[in-house]
Amino acid sequence: MFESSQNVLLKPTESWRETLLDSRVMELFFTVHRKIREDSDMAQDSLQCLAQLASLHGPIFPDEGSQVDYLAHFIEGLLNTINGIEIEDSEAVGISSIISNLITVFPRNVLTAIPNELFSSFVNCLTHLTCSFGRSAALEEVLDKDDMVYMEAYDKLLESWLTLVQDDKHFHKGFFTQHAVQVFNSYIQCHLAAPDGTRNLTANGVASREEEEISELQEDDRDQFSDQLASVGMLGRIAAEHCIPLLTSLLEERVTRLHGQLQRHQQQLLASPGSSTLDNKMLDDLYEDIHWLILVTGYLLADDTQGETPLIPPEIMEYSIKHSSEVDINTTLQILGSPGEKASSIPGYNRTDSVIRLLSAVLRVSEVESRAIRADLTHLLSPQMGKDIVWFLKRWAKTYLLVDEKLYDQISLPFSTAFGADTEGSQWIIGYLLQKVISNLSVWSSEQDLANDTVQLLVTLVERRERANLVIQCENWWNLAKQFASRSPPLNFLSSPVQRTLMKALVLGGFAHMDTETKQQYWTEVLQPLQQRFLRVINQENFQQMCQQEEVKQEITATLEALCGIAEATQIDNVAILFNFLMDFLTNCIGLMEVYKNTPETVNLIIEVFVEVAHKQICYLGESKAMNLYEACLTLLQVYSKNNLGRQRIDVTAEEEQYQDLLLIMELLTNLLSKEFIDFSDTDEVFRGHEPGQAANRSVSAADVVLYGVNLILPLMSQDLLKFPTLCNQYYKLITFICEIFPEKIPQLPEDLFKSLMYSLELGMTSYPLNEHHYHLSLGGEKNLPKMSSEVCQLCLEALTPLAEQCAKAQETDSPLFLATRHFLKLVFDMLVLQKHNTEMTTAAGEAFYTLVCLHQAEYSELVETLLSSQQDPVIYQRLADAFNKLTASSTPPTLDRKQKMAFLKSLEEFMANAGLERLEETAFRGLPEAPSGRRVCACADAARAGAGRPRPLSHLRVTAHAWLLSGRAWARRLQTIHEMSDSEDDDVPRLSSHALAALQEFYSEQKQQSDPGGDDKYNIGIIEENWQLSQFWYSQETALRLAEEAIAAAGECGRIACVSAPSVYQKLRELHREDFSIYIFEYDKRFAIYGEEFIFYDYNNPLDLPEKIAAHSFDIVIADPPYLSEECLRKTSETIKYLTQGKILLCTGATGKRYPAVAVTEKLPKPAV
Repeated sequence: MFESSQNVLLKPTESWRETLLDSRVMELFFTVHRKIREDSDMAQDSLQCLAQLASLHGPIFPDEGSQVDYLAHFIEGLLNTINGIEIEDSEAVGISSIISNLITVFPRNVLTAIPNELFSSFVNCLTHLTCSFGRSAALEEVLDKDDMVYMEAYDKLLESWLTLVQDDKHFHKGFFTQHAVQVFNSYIQCHLAAPDGTRNLTANGVASREEEEISELQEDDRDQFSDQLASVGMLGRIAAEHCIPLLTSLLEERVTRLHGQLQRHQQQLLASPGSSTLDNKMLDDLYEDIHWLILVTGYLLADDTQGETPLIPPEIMEYSIKHSSEVDINTTLQILGSPGEKASSIPGYNRTDSVIRLLSAVLRVSEVESRAIRADLTHLLSPQMGKDIVWFLKRWAKTYLLVDEKLYDQISLPFSTAFGADTEGSQWIIGYLLQKVISNLSVWSSEQDLANDTVQLLVTLVERRERANLVIQCENWWNLAKQFASRSPPLNFLSSPVQRTLMKALVLGGFAHMDTETKQQYWTEVLQPLQQRFLRVINQENFQQMCQQEEVKQEITATLEALCGIAEATQIDNVAILFNFLMDFLTNCIGLMEVYKNTPETVNLIIEVFVEVAHKQICYLGESKAMNLYEACLTLLQVYSKNNLGRQRIDVTAEEEQYQDLLLIMELLTNLLSKEFIDFSDTDEVFRGHEPGQAANRSVSAADVVLYGVNLILPLMSQDLLKFPTLCNQYYKLITFICEIFPEKIPQLPEDLFKSLMYSLELGMTSYPLNEHHYHLSLGGEKNLPKMSSEVCQLCLEALTPLAEQCAKAQETDSPLFLATRHFLKLVFDMLVLQKHNTEMTTAAGEAFYTLVCLHQAEYSELVETLLSSQQDPVIYQRLADAFNKLTASSTPPTLDRKQKMAFLKSLEEFMANAGLERLEETAFRGLPEAPSGRRVCACADAARAGAGRPRPLSHLRVTAHAWLLSGRAWARRLQTIHEMSDSEDDDVPRLSSHALAALQEFYSEQKQQSDPGGDDKYNIGIIEENWQLSQFWYSQETALRLAEEAIAAAGECGRIACVSAPSVYQKLRELHREDFSIYIFEYDKRFAIYGEEFIFYDYNNPLDLPEKIAAHSFDIVIADPPYLSEECLRKTSETIKYLTQGKILLCTGATGKRYPAVAVTEKLPKPAV
């Protein structure tokens, strides 16, 4: 079967050009596949080659025209291959990968430059395949197949659609509408029951399995199919004119049928109690239909925000605005506020806003559920439908409820009237949603997932201050708070995680706008009972004797869960109050560690309180408050260590949950380390007025706590424990962060712990499955080693660089760390040069490799000589020798210099792409018949044309399928011997023909004319359009101005300002005509080169690859807005920030409060400006 993980992008050098751009070569690949496609094993090899050819990019293309020609020929060959055939199961993923590569790798201007008819045929083919694969994927799911090949293929094609439809620069609005309609309709049809749909039907029309069998085995559909649903939702927005009315009609019709079914059952019960002839199959089908319709609706109307400000999708806003003149606002509000009535029963219902009517259809589902509960028909309801309802309402409320009109250039009048601030509509909806929450917590308290979704909806209602201000005006809110504080039923029956989240919501609500007296009353009713009950229990004289009583344990557990919830509610404007409140509990919690030392679940919960406090609050704490927390954590670890002294953890049959305490301890240490990376405190300013005082003569630091914890953890982490994925990942994340932050402390570890740490790093690097065979030998042939993830391997590689740098600083050549790094040089050398590995790890491995080479230059030379001496073929020997010489030529002798390091990494990329592949030539061509140079490819082509029915040609074709892309230069020599005659010393220097150069210059001139408007207009925000592929989302004028003013104030007179991935701020600064400031824009998008010398090309993947004129620590303030929320992007951007700034940083990111301890910003950060 085609392995998508092997779908490596192909970026050969210019030496491949004459070969791979020859259309006959491409035709040969397609011919081979057509001949062997019925052999699934061989077909995957040919598809692998085609997928790589579909990803061809880089210097191999001399100009845009060659890209267009290549792409056109490829698409033509692809269509000729798959049109009119029935695609085999084994081909589906391969074909989808080919299409995905064509769409994502080739620039959009190249894709649109191919002949119109050909592009239209390609899009039609993509539409047909998407619908076909979608139907087959649905059938796979019904049949519960182990290999979900069509599901994987379908996902890839949907991702490709997402790439296309979001590009409004190259495709006019409406270009893909009809295609989107077809794909959307197909998806809906596959998820609806017969007769409208095809769900749960096999090819013979018979249901394949019972629904109840599925629900317990599979994760929730909204999680399992989130990417799929997001793509379908986007396609639905593109075709909103069709899809929104369709969803509304389908939902309204099924809600009416559901209401009728429940009514008939109620009537039957009244007429004949105890008997019922209700068709449960019909109910099940209705619930499943409603389930999928609500999921699709949720993804169509709103996006997953992941820390960013949720915004109404522009397609939805435009659709509503477009039809607003046809809408009767009063009728729209009447339908919205009448969920108990059918929309069609309200006069003028056809003149309502379609988006609001779709929302009202979901509210009607909610109302039918509520009425069934009041009619004692709860046993007939579906908890899954209840989950879907509150999930949708939470997702919708985040985006639409109290819509902030300042965030939009244009706002829909129906939206602002129905959901805007200070409207009756928003007040009614908040009251309705709050009543829904209370009802669910009463009725569904035993359904943990449903109850959890319900309290998450409650959190959404209060996490924004504007919504919370309305929520606290509801009497139901105060009743809920009192009921929970008194631990009254049914709220006391809720599971612990649900109670924790409920406490979080109640705390967030307490920071809404209230007068002083009301706020004091609120805290008295919510927090004071918690404190009073806790102290009353633990201060009893006989507490030690009664601590194991069930009632006492329940009270302790409830209190600890509530403390976690309080910590989770931390925000920058409430941290002072909450930290002081929680610190009063932490000391008592440490005392409970002694009392409950033999009760693991309670111990874990105590540690979890500290984990959450550190996670949510450490980044806001000034020095004295942080020291208070460090001291508490150190005491906790000391008590934990004493209680676990001598405890063995060797039960290989145990479940991972039994080691939850170790996981939590590591998580606590990692959270404490995050203070060293990202710090939003300004001494103790946020605490002023709450508690005075500096820490007097105390010196407990994060290093003290973390290193104490490491001494505790390292002896316990055996190979058996590392087989648990979560435990393993957290362990390696911790030790990597320690190596990055405190490398000087590593040599000071006791000898046995130091060896354990080094062995852990080696194990993490060498137990990655792709390296398994080789490294089991290097580790002494040990069996049953834990198999690590690629993430663990990368973490270990990242840990090596600071350790090697520490050795270079110390210059102690006889130290254990120096000797260990020499051993790691061999491991990294083998990984890069000899072993197959994940290409995503090349950068981390390259950085470690360079640092190790600088440290051990003689040993590196020995490794190279050993490898060269093992080569029998003199041609291969010479090529390898040349490749290694070129690799280190720019850094001889190599030193820990930033410029040399960047040059080395660039050379390494080319080395990996060329020399590493050439070493495979001999084995790749082994088994091919001997023939004169240039004849092997021709012989294979002849065999392909003649047919593949005979065993001998088939075997040759199969070997060649592996060989073609792995040995390109050898192939090029055989195909074009004329190019071997050149022995110029400048062969490696890329050159363009005069014609190609002229065309390229003309192209760049056109691009410059389009992108350089000239004059002051070029500083207008939005003059350069957002490119979603680069995660570009420009600031509003107001936000950009606020940030620019903050930067000016922080930089001081005639200051220097660096805007890293924040072009809107740069534009605003220049728009303000502040010529007295020196301002630079660090940006990946070269369209910003219109700003001349102030533009610095910046790729966060190479954070220190900067021109010489940008000196270290040369900017008064750095404003940075990392383009992505990934830990890697934040961490690498922070390296740039550290290099540029003299101390002041303004970091703008949606990751505030998230767990990104690897973001290496060690300087103090100013308080966020927005």
